Amino acid sequence: MMNATDFSAYTLLIAEDNESNFNYFKISLKKSGINIIRASNGQEAVQIVESDPSIDIVFMDGMMPLMSGYDATPLIHQLRPELPVLLITAFVSPASMHDAVSRGCNDYLAKPISPDTILSALTKWLKSSRID
Repeated sequence: MMNATDFSAYTLLIAEDNESNFNYFKISLKKSGINIIRASNGQEAVQIVESDPSIDIVFMDGMMPLMSGYDATPLIHQLRPELPVLLITAFVSPASMHDAVSRGCNDYLAKPISPDTILSALTKWLKSSRID
């Protein structure tokens, strides 16, 4: 049985166009051991999900160039309906939460996000869905 913060058996796709935000996730997740793949926009995220079956969860920035996370999420769920997609956004409002859910996001995390919140989301969406 893996310990509560050991995610080394999992792969996370982070769709984030901002370098400092991506680095924050990398630093926050370093001790977890999770494998991280980056997409710089929603279009790239869809292509990566399509070509890489090892991805277990997606952290999706809402606002990115070329294709937003809001637009990429339904396309990802067409490819892999079971894949959890968590929208990451600084624009927190009931309307944006509704938009995220209506487009198929499984969860919604508001920036700034603490490392504990990141690990809690991974635990919620990964550990509960897999028997070790």
